[in-house]
Amino acid sequence: MSFDFLEETILNSSLSLWDLPTKSKIRLINVSENLTYLVEANGIPQSILRVHRPDYRSQQEIESELIWLDRIQSENLIATPTVFRGKDGARIQNIKSPNTGRMVNLVMFEFVEGSNPEADDDQSELFHSLGEMAAILHRQARLWTKPADFFRQHWNLEAIIGDKPLWGKWHDAPGVTGEISSILSRAEKHLCDKIVAIGQSIQNYGLIHADMRLANILRNNDHLTLIDFDDCGFGWYLYDFATSVSFMETRVDLEELKHKWLKGYRGIEPLSVNDERLIDSFVMLRRLALLAWVGSHMDSDEPKKMAPFFAHESAELAENYLSSQCVTS
Repeated sequence: MSFDFLEETILNSSLSLWDLPTKSKIRLINVSENLTYLVEANGIPQSILRVHRPDYRSQQEIESELIWLDRIQSENLIATPTVFRGKDGARIQNIKSPNTGRMVNLVMFEFVEGSNPEADDDQSELFHSLGEMAAILHRQARLWTKPADFFRQHWNLEAIIGDKPLWGKWHDAPGVTGEISSILSRAEKHLCDKIVAIGQSIQNYGLIHADMRLANILRNNDHLTLIDFDDCGFGWYLYDFATSVSFMETRVDLEELKHKWLKGYRGIEPLSVNDERLIDSFVMLRRLALLAWVGSHMDSDEPKKMAPFFAHESAELAENYLSSQCVTS
Protein backbone atom coordinates (compact mmCIF):
# COMPACT_ATOMS: atom_id res chain seq x y z
CA MET A 1 0.00 0.00 0.00
CA SER A 2 1.32 3.44 -0.89
CA PHE A 3 -0.02 6.93 -0.39
CA ASP A 4 0.23 10.15 -2.32
CA PHE A 5 0.92 12.35 0.70
CA LEU A 6 -0.23 15.80 -0.35
CA GLU A 7 1.44 18.81 1.22
CA GLU A 8 -0.53 20.15 4.16
CA THR A 9 -0.56 23.57 2.51
CA ILE A 10 -2.49 22.06 -0.41
CA LEU A 11 -4.98 20.31 1.87
CA ASN A 12 -5.36 23.42 4.03
CA SER A 13 -6.18 25.36 0.87
CA SER A 14 -8.78 22.74 -0.05
CA LEU A 15 -10.72 23.55 3.14
CA SER A 16 -12.13 26.55 1.26
CA LEU A 17 -14.31 24.05 -0.61
CA TRP A 18 -16.49 23.85 2.53
CA ASP A 19 -18.07 26.50 4.69
CA LEU A 20 -15.51 26.40 7.50
CA PRO A 21 -13.91 29.10 9.67
CA THR A 22 -11.21 30.95 7.73
CA LYS A 23 -8.44 29.96 10.15
CA SER A 24 -9.15 26.22 9.92
CA LYS A 25 -6.11 23.94 9.72
CA ILE A 26 -5.67 20.19 9.38
CA ARG A 27 -3.80 17.73 11.59
CA LEU A 28 -3.14 14.11 10.55
CA ILE A 29 -4.67 11.68 13.04
CA ASN A 30 -4.80 8.34 11.21
CA VAL A 31 -3.20 6.48 8.32
CA SER A 32 -5.02 3.37 7.15
CA GLU A 33 -6.84 2.75 3.86
CA ASN A 34 -7.22 6.53 3.71
CA LEU A 35 -5.70 9.55 5.40
CA THR A 36 -7.79 11.07 8.17
CA TYR A 37 -7.29 14.63 9.40
CA LEU A 38 -8.78 16.58 12.26
CA VAL A 39 -9.83 20.05 11.12
CA GLU A 40 -9.36 22.67 13.83
CA ALA A 41 -9.85 26.42 14.11
CA ASN A 42 -8.05 28.15 16.98
CA GLY A 43 -7.56 24.75 18.61
CA ILE A 44 -11.27 23.90 18.50
CA PRO A 45 -12.27 20.76 16.52
CA GLN A 46 -14.48 21.58 13.54
CA SER A 47 -14.74 18.42 11.45
CA ILE A 48 -12.96 15.34 10.12
CA LEU A 49 -11.43 15.30 6.63
CA ARG A 50 -11.00 11.97 4.86
CA VAL A 51 -8.51 11.97 1.99
CA HIS A 52 -9.14 8.93 -0.20
CA ARG A 53 -6.39 6.81 -1.70
CA PRO A 54 -7.03 7.09 -5.46
CA ASP A 55 -6.73 3.37 -6.23
CA TYR A 56 -8.84 2.06 -3.34
CA ARG A 57 -12.40 3.35 -3.86
CA SER A 58 -14.07 4.74 -6.97
CA GLN A 59 -16.18 7.87 -6.72
CA GLN A 60 -19.26 5.71 -7.28
CA GLU A 61 -18.31 3.52 -4.31
CA ILE A 62 -17.72 6.53 -2.07
CA GLU A 63 -21.02 8.11 -3.13
CA SER A 64 -22.81 4.83 -2.37
CA GLU A 65 -21.32 4.76 1.13
CA LEU A 66 -22.54 8.30 1.75
CA ILE A 67 -26.00 7.50 0.37
CA TRP A 68 -26.28 4.69 2.93
CA LEU A 69 -25.16 7.02 5.71
CA ASP A 70 -27.79 9.54 4.67
CA ARG A 71 -30.43 6.83 4.68
CA ILE A 72 -29.43 5.60 8.15
CA GLN A 73 -29.66 9.14 9.50
CA SER A 74 -32.96 9.91 7.76
CA GLU A 75 -34.49 6.81 9.37
CA ASN A 76 -32.94 7.76 12.75
CA LEU A 77 -31.57 4.24 13.18
CA ILE A 78 -28.22 4.65 14.94
CA ALA A 79 -25.84 7.54 15.61
CA THR A 80 -23.44 8.20 12.73
CA PRO A 81 -21.45 11.31 11.70
CA THR A 82 -23.13 13.77 9.35
CA VAL A 83 -21.47 14.32 5.97
CA PHE A 84 -20.83 18.00 5.23
CA ARG A 85 -21.57 19.07 1.70
CA GLY A 86 -19.20 21.45 -0.04
CA LYS A 87 -20.13 24.96 -1.09
CA ASP A 88 -21.19 23.53 -4.44
CA GLY A 89 -23.60 21.11 -2.73
CA ALA A 90 -21.57 17.98 -3.48
CA ARG A 91 -20.64 15.49 -0.76
CA ILE A 92 -17.43 14.50 -2.53
CA GLN A 93 -14.90 17.21 -3.37
CA ASN A 94 -11.88 16.73 -5.64
CA ILE A 95 -8.43 18.26 -5.88
CA LYS A 96 -5.65 17.51 -8.33
CA SER A 97 -2.46 16.06 -6.90
CA PRO A 98 0.61 18.01 -8.03
CA ASN A 99 2.65 14.85 -7.44
CA THR A 100 0.77 12.49 -9.76
CA GLY A 101 -1.68 14.66 -11.67
CA ARG A 102 -4.51 12.40 -10.47
CA MET A 103 -7.72 13.60 -8.87
CA VAL A 104 -8.02 12.93 -5.14
CA ASN A 105 -11.44 12.52 -3.50
CA LEU A 106 -12.14 14.35 -0.24
CA VAL A 107 -15.05 13.91 2.16
CA MET A 108 -15.77 16.07 5.21
CA PHE A 109 -17.51 14.56 8.23
CA GLU A 110 -18.93 16.00 11.40
CA PHE A 111 -16.58 15.92 14.40
CA VAL A 112 -18.14 13.68 17.04
CA GLU A 113 -17.23 14.00 20.71
CA GLY A 114 -16.16 10.76 22.36
CA SER A 115 -13.38 8.23 22.68
CA ASN A 116 -12.77 4.66 21.59
CA PRO A 117 -13.54 1.99 24.20
CA GLU A 118 -10.37 0.52 25.65
CA ALA A 119 -9.75 -3.09 24.62
CA ASP A 120 -8.70 -4.02 28.17
CA ASP A 121 -11.96 -2.82 29.72
CA ASP A 122 -14.98 -4.98 30.53
CA GLN A 123 -16.80 -4.89 27.21
CA SER A 124 -19.77 -7.15 27.95
CA GLU A 125 -22.44 -4.42 27.97
CA LEU A 126 -20.82 -2.69 25.02
CA PHE A 127 -21.09 -5.87 22.95
CA HIS A 128 -24.77 -6.15 23.82
CA SER A 129 -25.18 -2.68 22.30
CA LEU A 130 -23.04 -3.61 19.29
CA GLY A 131 -25.26 -6.62 18.66
CA GLU A 132 -28.32 -4.37 18.72
CA MET A 133 -26.61 -1.88 16.42
CA ALA A 134 -25.65 -4.58 13.91
CA ALA A 135 -29.17 -6.03 13.88
CA ILE A 136 -30.69 -2.59 13.26
CA LEU A 137 -28.38 -2.04 10.29
CA HIS A 138 -28.98 -5.52 8.90
CA ARG A 139 -32.75 -5.12 9.12
CA GLN A 140 -32.51 -1.80 7.28
CA ALA A 141 -30.27 -3.38 4.63
CA ARG A 142 -32.80 -6.16 4.00
CA LEU A 143 -35.73 -3.78 3.60
CA TRP A 144 -34.05 -0.93 1.72
CA THR A 145 -34.44 -0.72 -2.05
CA LYS A 146 -31.07 0.64 -3.08
CA PRO A 147 -30.58 3.12 -5.95
CA ALA A 148 -29.83 1.53 -9.31
CA ASP A 149 -26.28 2.92 -9.34
CA PHE A 150 -25.49 1.84 -5.76
CA PHE A 151 -22.19 -0.03 -5.81
CA ARG A 152 -20.04 -1.45 -3.03
CA GLN A 153 -17.59 -4.34 -3.02
CA HIS A 154 -18.43 -7.81 -1.73
CA TRP A 155 -16.72 -9.23 1.35
CA ASN A 156 -17.13 -12.79 0.11
CA LEU A 157 -14.57 -15.59 0.19
CA GLU A 158 -13.08 -14.55 -3.14
CA ALA A 159 -12.53 -10.96 -1.96
CA ILE A 160 -10.99 -12.01 1.36
CA ILE A 161 -8.95 -15.14 0.61
CA GLY A 162 -9.32 -15.67 -3.15
CA ASP A 163 -6.73 -15.37 -5.91
CA LYS A 164 -6.72 -11.56 -5.81
CA PRO A 165 -7.92 -10.57 -2.35
CA LEU A 166 -8.55 -6.92 -1.58
CA TRP A 167 -5.95 -6.77 1.21
CA GLY A 168 -3.48 -9.20 -0.30
CA LYS A 169 -2.73 -12.80 0.63
CA TRP A 170 -2.19 -13.84 4.22
CA HIS A 171 0.52 -16.24 3.03
CA ASP A 172 2.72 -13.21 2.28
CA ALA A 173 2.47 -11.69 5.75
CA PRO A 174 5.57 -11.46 7.98
CA GLY A 175 6.18 -14.51 10.15
CA VAL A 176 4.15 -16.97 8.08
CA THR A 177 6.51 -19.94 8.16
CA GLY A 178 5.85 -23.27 6.47
CA GLU A 179 4.44 -24.72 9.68
CA ILE A 180 2.19 -21.72 10.31
CA SER A 181 1.02 -21.74 6.70
CA SER A 182 0.05 -25.41 7.02
CA ILE A 183 -2.06 -24.76 10.12
CA LEU A 184 -3.74 -21.70 8.65
CA SER A 185 -4.43 -23.49 5.36
CA ARG A 186 -6.26 -26.27 7.22
CA ALA A 187 -8.35 -23.69 9.06
CA GLU A 188 -9.03 -21.86 5.80
CA LYS A 189 -10.24 -25.02 4.07
CA HIS A 190 -12.53 -25.93 6.95
CA LEU A 191 -14.11 -22.50 7.28
CA CYS A 192 -14.58 -22.28 3.51
CA ASP A 193 -16.43 -25.60 3.50
CA LYS A 194 -18.68 -24.42 6.32
CA ILE A 195 -19.44 -21.01 4.78
CA VAL A 196 -19.95 -22.30 1.24
CA ALA A 197 -22.48 -24.78 2.63
CA ILE A 198 -24.81 -22.02 3.88
CA GLY A 199 -24.69 -20.06 0.62
CA GLN A 200 -25.93 -16.50 0.27
CA SER A 201 -29.54 -15.49 0.86
CA ILE A 202 -31.46 -12.37 1.80
CA GLN A 203 -31.56 -13.73 5.35
CA ASN A 204 -27.81 -14.18 5.86
CA TYR A 205 -26.09 -11.92 3.32
CA GLY A 206 -26.44 -8.23 2.52
CA LEU A 207 -25.08 -4.76 3.12
CA ILE A 208 -22.86 -4.65 6.23
CA HIS A 209 -20.58 -2.14 7.94
CA ALA A 210 -17.71 -4.67 7.73
CA ASP A 211 -15.46 -2.92 10.26
CA MET A 212 -17.34 -2.59 13.57
CA ARG A 213 -14.21 -2.82 15.69
CA LEU A 214 -13.64 -0.70 18.78
CA ALA A 215 -11.56 1.82 16.80
CA ASN A 216 -14.74 2.71 14.90
CA ILE A 217 -16.91 3.17 17.98
CA LEU A 218 -17.01 6.51 19.78
CA ARG A 219 -18.42 6.45 23.30
CA ASN A 220 -19.55 9.62 25.03
CA ASN A 221 -20.91 8.55 28.41
CA ASP A 222 -23.63 6.04 27.42
CA HIS A 223 -23.99 7.33 23.86
CA LEU A 224 -22.41 5.29 21.05
CA THR A 225 -21.60 6.55 17.55
CA LEU A 226 -20.56 4.23 14.73
CA ILE A 227 -18.03 5.82 12.38
CA ASP A 228 -15.99 4.95 9.28
CA PHE A 229 -18.27 3.20 6.81
CA ASP A 230 -15.44 3.15 4.25
CA ASP A 231 -15.31 -0.67 4.26
CA CYS A 232 -19.07 -1.15 4.04
CA GLY A 233 -20.11 -3.64 1.41
CA PHE A 234 -22.04 -6.84 0.84
CA GLY A 235 -21.21 -9.78 3.04
CA TRP A 236 -22.56 -12.32 5.50
CA TYR A 237 -24.29 -10.52 8.35
CA LEU A 238 -22.39 -12.48 10.98
CA TYR A 239 -19.14 -11.13 9.56
CA ASP A 240 -20.01 -7.92 11.41
CA PHE A 241 -19.53 -9.76 14.71
CA ALA A 242 -16.16 -11.01 13.52
CA THR A 243 -15.12 -7.45 12.70
CA SER A 244 -16.22 -6.34 16.18
CA VAL A 245 -13.61 -8.62 17.77
CA SER A 246 -10.83 -7.67 15.34
CA PHE A 247 -7.44 -7.91 17.08
CA MET A 248 -9.27 -9.21 20.19
CA GLU A 249 -9.79 -12.80 19.09
CA THR A 250 -7.54 -14.24 21.81
CA ARG A 251 -9.35 -12.59 24.73
CA VAL A 252 -10.28 -15.02 27.48
CA ASP A 253 -13.78 -13.52 27.65
CA LEU A 254 -14.47 -13.86 23.92
CA GLU A 255 -17.29 -16.35 24.52
CA GLU A 256 -18.98 -13.93 26.91
CA LEU A 257 -18.65 -11.10 24.38
CA LYS A 258 -20.16 -13.36 21.73
CA HIS A 259 -23.05 -14.27 24.05
CA LYS A 260 -23.74 -10.59 24.79
CA TRP A 261 -23.60 -9.65 21.11
CA LEU A 262 -26.01 -12.45 20.20
CA LYS A 263 -28.40 -11.46 22.98
CA GLY A 264 -28.40 -7.86 21.77
CA TYR A 265 -28.85 -8.95 18.17
CA ARG A 266 -31.73 -11.30 18.90
CA GLY A 267 -33.51 -8.53 20.79
CA ILE A 268 -33.89 -6.81 17.41
CA GLU A 269 -33.71 -9.51 14.73
CA PRO A 270 -34.03 -13.31 14.75
CA LEU A 271 -30.93 -15.43 14.31
CA SER A 272 -31.06 -19.19 13.89
CA VAL A 273 -28.98 -21.63 15.90
CA ASN A 274 -27.45 -22.88 12.63
CA ASP A 275 -26.28 -19.34 11.85
CA GLU A 276 -24.89 -18.98 15.36
CA ARG A 277 -22.77 -22.10 14.90
CA LEU A 278 -20.90 -20.34 12.08
CA ILE A 279 -19.72 -17.36 14.11
CA ASP A 280 -16.35 -18.92 14.95
CA SER A 281 -15.76 -19.63 11.27
CA PHE A 282 -16.35 -15.97 10.44
CA VAL A 283 -14.01 -14.92 13.25
CA MET A 284 -11.30 -17.14 11.75
CA LEU A 285 -12.01 -15.76 8.28
CA ARG A 286 -11.66 -12.22 9.57
CA ARG A 287 -8.40 -13.12 11.29
CA LEU A 288 -6.96 -14.34 7.97
CA ALA A 289 -8.08 -11.06 6.41
CA LEU A 290 -6.33 -9.12 9.18
CA LEU A 291 -3.15 -11.15 8.75
CA ALA A 292 -3.18 -10.23 5.06
CA TRP A 293 -3.87 -6.61 6.03
CA VAL A 294 -0.84 -6.55 8.32
CA GLY A 295 1.33 -7.87 5.51
CA SER A 296 0.10 -5.35 2.95
CA HIS A 297 0.25 -2.31 5.25
CA MET A 298 3.77 -2.49 6.58
CA ASP A 299 4.31 1.19 5.82
CA SER A 300 1.89 2.04 8.66
CA ASP A 301 2.80 2.05 12.34
CA GLU A 302 0.11 -0.30 13.69
CA PRO A 303 0.89 -3.24 11.36
CA LYS A 304 4.61 -2.82 12.02
CA LYS A 305 3.99 -3.26 15.74
CA MET A 306 1.89 -6.38 15.14
CA ALA A 307 4.16 -8.05 12.60
CA PRO A 308 6.52 -9.83 15.06
CA PHE A 309 3.73 -11.83 16.74
CA PHE A 310 0.58 -11.69 14.62
CA ALA A 311 1.21 -14.74 12.41
CA HIS A 312 2.17 -16.96 15.36
CA GLU A 313 -0.86 -15.78 17.34
CA SER A 314 -3.06 -16.43 14.30
CA ALA A 315 -1.77 -20.00 14.09
CA GLU A 316 -2.64 -20.59 17.74
CA LEU A 317 -6.09 -19.21 17.08
CA ALA A 318 -6.43 -21.55 14.08
CA GLU A 319 -5.43 -24.57 16.16
CA ASN A 320 -8.05 -23.70 18.77
CA TYR A 321 -10.62 -23.17 16.03
CA LEU A 322 -9.92 -26.55 14.44
CA SER A 323 -10.02 -28.24 17.83
CA SER A 324 -13.38 -26.65 18.65
CA GLN A 325 -14.68 -27.89 15.30
CA CYS A 326 -13.42 -31.41 16.09
CA VAL A 327 -11.08 -31.34 13.08
CA THR A 328 -8.04 -33.57 13.41
CA SER A 329 -4.83 -33.36 11.40
